[in-house]
Amino acid sequence: MSRTPKALVRRFIEEVINRGHTKLLPELVAPDHVRHAPDGDLYGPEGVRIDLAEWRVGFPDLELIVEDLLADGDRVASRFVLRGTHTGPWLGLAPRGRAVVVSGMGLDRITGDQLAESWLSLDGLTLLRQLGKL
Repeated sequence: MSRTPKALVRRFIEEVINRGHTKLLPELVAPDHVRHAPDGDLYGPEGVRIDLAEWRVGFPDLELIVEDLLADGDRVASRFVLRGTHTGPWLGLAPRGRAVVVSGMGLDRITGDQLAESWLSLDGLTLLRQLGKL
């Protein structure tokens, strides 16, 4: 199925991140995908699934809102806002019941019709402040 790089990234965000449809991961994420995240690299669809599951436990109402989505060739840049309520354990933190709103940016490289490599930057300092850890 051929789609534009922007459409692929938007579908990944809407269907997988926001709606939790992780069964789409093998279709949207290449087997040799590398996701470079602030807390370390993740590999393949399974790495993405595990990371998203951790976020969903801590923030069951997790939503990523795209503010900007720009494409150039096989690269797609996104600027987003992540929202959620910390009602479950997350990265060793007990639930605090606090709502968070955090900005971030991503850059995805597309090969064929799949995400091949992703770089993610999230405002972790603001996130920790909103969780009362700083």
